[in-house]
Amino acid sequence: MSNREYLLEQMNWPTIKEKIEAGMDTVIICTASVEQHGHHLSELTDTVIGQEVALRVAEKLGNALVSPVIRPGLSEHHMPMAGSITLRPEIYRGIIEDFVTGYKSHGFKKIIIFSSHGGNFNENEKIVKELKEVHPDIQLSSALSLTRLMELMAQFEKKYGLVEGSCAHGGAMETSVMLHIAPNQVDMDKAKAGYVGPMTEEVLNKLFNQGIVGITEVGIMGDPTKAKAEWGEYFLDLFSDEIVKAVRDEFYFQNA
Repeated sequence: MSNREYLLEQMNWPTIKEKIEAGMDTVIICTASVEQHGHHLSELTDTVIGQEVALRVAEKLGNALVSPVIRPGLSEHHMPMAGSITLRPEIYRGIIEDFVTGYKSHGFKKIIIFSSHGGNFNENEKIVKELKEVHPDIQLSSALSLTRLMELMAQFEKKYGLVEGSCAHGGAMETSVMLHIAPNQVDMDKAKAGYVGPMTEEVLNKLFNQGIVGITEVGIMGDPTKAKAEWGEYFLDLFSDEIVKAVRDEFYFQNA
């Protein structure tokens, strides 16, 4: 089975039913975004990366299928830049609730909801916590926290000798991944560094109060000019491995 054969939206319904009945009882939902990623990356960047990570998680788990990626997401801080779309939180929440209710009705017993966009993480954790109470007969996980994702980005920076803050948004990490899996959506001739530095409380306050334009004119937090396609594979494996570990630990605990 190639990893694209895990995609629910590319299957017919009898095939999906057969797979669930055969024990593929886990579904992976990625929430992403449609938002600016500087001058060199497409607005679908988080969606493209999120689907690839979900496919790798499914392949590693062995009993999982991949939902259509939920997008747009929560991107209010990117709205000053053309093309970015943000959902109202209640609409975003409702979409996730409907996905979970629908997949539960089809027989899925475990539902993983992770994000490839930083702005969705906190809301996902709240939604999953509430949905666990609404649906105690299935298992749900929000996989990783935003803090843990930032630790993985720091690990990426350290491995490749990058300065702190090279990878936050549209920087070296996302650009490397896109060069690896979707090079047709990258224009390195237009890549420009934006804010490069630590994510201090002051920086975060500017980001969420003034939008990303309060920090960088080009819409980038990091330095995409340092990116290399071969680095993308490392981060995809790092991210997907971490989700698999977190989910297995959580689902084991829920079964205890």
